[in-house]
Amino acid sequence: MKTKISQIGSMLLGAALCMLSSCINEDYKNIVQQGDPLIGISALGSVEMGQTVSFDVNCTDKTGERLSTLKAELLFTNESVDEVVIRTKEAGDYTVNLNVPFLQYIPNGDATVRLTLQNVTTSKTIVEVPLTVERPHLAELQFIADDGTAFDMTEGDDYLYTATINTKQNAFKGYFMTKDEKWSFGSNGSEIELGQKGNIDFVTNETGNVTVSFNICDYSYGPNEEISIQPLNFTESDNVMTRQLEQGREYTIGGIVNEDWFIDPDFFELNDDGNYVFRAIDGTYTLTAYNGYKFLQVYSGTADEPATLQADGSGAIWVIGGNGINKPYLNSSNNNGWWTGTEWDQATAQIKDKVYQLTLTVGKQLSATDINFKFFGQPNWGIEFKGDGSDYSLVCDNDVFGVGDGNGHDNGNIYLKEGVTLNEGDTYIFTIDLTGGTQNAPLTIKKGAGEGTQLVTLADKDPQIMSLKKGMTLQFDGIVNNDWYIDPDFLKANGDGTYTFLCINGQYAIKAYADYQYVQVYPVNDEGKPATLQADGTGSVWIIGSDCVNKPFLNSGNNKSWWTDPDWDQCMAPIAKGKYRITLTVGQQLKASDINFKFFGQPTWGIEFNGKGGEYHLDSDNDWFRVNAADSDNGNIFLKDGVTLTEGDIFEFTIDLSAGIANGILNVEKK
Repeated sequence: MKTKISQIGSMLLGAALCMLSSCINEDYKNIVQQGDPLIGISALGSVEMGQTVSFDVNCTDKTGERLSTLKAELLFTNESVDEVVIRTKEAGDYTVNLNVPFLQYIPNGDATVRLTLQNVTTSKTIVEVPLTVERPHLAELQFIADDGTAFDMTEGDDYLYTATINTKQNAFKGYFMTKDEKWSFGSNGSEIELGQKGNIDFVTNETGNVTVSFNICDYSYGPNEEISIQPLNFTESDNVMTRQLEQGREYTIGGIVNEDWFIDPDFFELNDDGNYVFRAIDGTYTLTAYNGYKFLQVYSGTADEPATLQADGSGAIWVIGGNGINKPYLNSSNNNGWWTGTEWDQATAQIKDKVYQLTLTVGKQLSATDINFKFFGQPNWGIEFKGDGSDYSLVCDNDVFGVGDGNGHDNGNIYLKEGVTLNEGDTYIFTIDLTGGTQNAPLTIKKGAGEGTQLVTLADKDPQIMSLKKGMTLQFDGIVNNDWYIDPDFLKANGDGTYTFLCINGQYAIKAYADYQYVQVYPVNDEGKPATLQADGTGSVWIIGSDCVNKPFLNSGNNKSWWTDPDWDQCMAPIAKGKYRITLTVGQQLKASDINFKFFGQPTWGIEFNGKGGEYHLDSDNDWFRVNAADSDNGNIFLKDGVTLTEGDIFEFTIDLSAGIANGILNVEKK
């Protein structure tokens, strides 16, 4: 807060000496200090921060020496926060004006006004006078929400002001300002600053009536809470944000962005709770809400410096192409074929280290016929992936799409193979794996969870790996017909030959067994192998047991007592995060007696749930089944003493691991 008035004072002193030396015959090269400057001043009293203190100073010299300058300084704890230098050519009264700054953290107390009076012989006198400085109490301070709504604030103790607002959002924005606009406190982009009107971010775990607070002394504010589900809210004026995002973490997205917008599904996945799970790896990302396109775009890096591909395969991959590819939609006004820049090009999501993914739906983000695009290392010309085996090149073994190698198709451009027809609503997932380097990197293309009815063609014991979403509709082709047992825990028959998927979004294997007329479904990992139970309760839960339990039926040839393999074991359906369900009918998939089976974390030996101790534990309170807690057969499921099951009864078993894998609950309901 120091001013540059001190430099001006030095210049004035030099000028004064020059004028005196030119008018009076004195030797200023060999000045001898003489005289005795005298300062006369009354007590200063008190002043508020942000005001100007004005007072008169009587300046004379006891011996009559001519005066030169009066320097006045305002000191906060011996540090000058304002100063002024006045030319005192004649003895007499001079008015001094000093600005008292409004500073963060400074308590009420006594400041010091230091007065230095100097005569032409450089003899000087210094006087220090106390000045009581107080922080003002701001009348009519308001919280100004980002939509312009003003909320009156009430002053409490220690300069703390509060207001109550009603909000449905866990995150909102605003700043503080008095009604007369004299005082404002807002964000300067990194911190709160006096005189600013930039929006401050507020975060709360509770919605409804929320208390907003601001302390005009230390600039602390609230609510500013740490919450597990992070909010991302956008306004028309604040439509771009750069954030550290974490893979697997849940976020809420609000403000001008709503469920009607296209929220890039490669980066965010909507879960059953209405929150968005971030799919890409941890890092710095820029999110831009394009109101004109109804599009929330995400890409790695900052708005000024988008991430670019590095030699080791890390960084970013972008798509530049013709009008046949575009996000959010082909008919959006940002579809300008082969234009370059973040607004026009498509960012892929780095879903694992050096593995990049792009998801496109035919008729929406991908043309059914006009396929011509290319993968680049930046949203501009520069690094580009070719098909000729050069330093940055792709290899692709796919029946639908190919990578041009310069012979018939442009080098590196993605094209539709001859004779192939794309169906409206089909979704394709393009994945580039650079873990083995940027030369001849594998590009894999899988059919994903598209829109409309998805046709699934199955061959005997040939599992189809698919990305499935809750609520999507499937129809089976190939060897499957209407007489088959389609696992009802995963797929609900609609009566028209189609099935609705009932489980959480993810990668699944769909496998047909001609011998048993059975369509089995189970979750898989990135390698297409059966998913296993993770420490956070996600993954899969399986049943291994005696011949008392089996799908499709007890008398099917795959009923092998205590055999371990997906072909023989029963997979529970993941219906929510950490929750699994299986439905068994007595006499069909469950015996009426001799019950003896156990829950496992994979379709083989390994993780198993116990009834006594152990890292993986189940408790149950139901009328029919017990979790054995004896040392022998610990965790096996048996009938309770005296219980008899009736043919045709349907039992629904649900395992809830939301409280942790060591606190699992087995619920059993008779349907």
